[in-house]
Amino acid sequence: MVKIIYAAGKEDQLPPEYAKLENAFTIAGELDCKSEDMTVHYKDFPNGRYFAARCKLPISAKDLIKHYRDDVEKDSEWDENIKFVKKLYQITDNIDVVHNVSNDVMIIKSREFLTARCFREYKNGYLLAGRSIDLKELPETSAAIRAYMHLLMGYATPDPEDPDHSCIYDTIACMDMKGMLFKSAVNQIMGKITIKDMEQLRDHCKNVLRKELYPNL
Repeated sequence: MVKIIYAAGKEDQLPPEYAKLENAFTIAGELDCKSEDMTVHYKDFPNGRYFAARCKLPISAKDLIKHYRDDVEKDSEWDENIKFVKKLYQITDNIDVVHNVSNDVMIIKSREFLTARCFREYKNGYLLAGRSIDLKELPETSAAIRAYMHLLMGYATPDPEDPDHSCIYDTIACMDMKGMLFKSAVNQIMGKITIKDMEQLRDHCKNVLRKELYPNL
């Protein structure tokens, strides 16, 4: 039976093995951790802790989401938390399935994720939403523990000060890392990982993508 997924006012048909992507826009919480110019907040729900962060990035909202849609397999070149990313299926122009594996981070050993992702224009910005799926074609192996992504969401909106070359990026994530881990320790580490991911993304946008996209600036 074909399923229908709704995101940002549009619909796509998905095979039964793909999870619905929905309810991706509400998060509030308490202060978790912060760096000099970035803060991560969290809130606990029955299925886990949701982490939310915001930062300003020196490329346009459209270019940022295009990067995540088209160049995700290059992320391991600049993100120290990522071992590799492979796009497995391009289901529609705006829906795909990716397989990514993380590097060891402190007490959290390498984890892998199978994630269905959806891209949409939403209001005045661009949305990325993702959630874990199961694929019989790619069973779990002993190389890495398969974790579960309850929600991955990114929302990029134009920066009012320079909408053509800068954006505000909000991200929300909730995942079950699986394995034998102390929940309290994992929650603390995940806040730090979120900040590091955002800092590395900002550095990559500033030092690489901005120069490639806007060589005349």
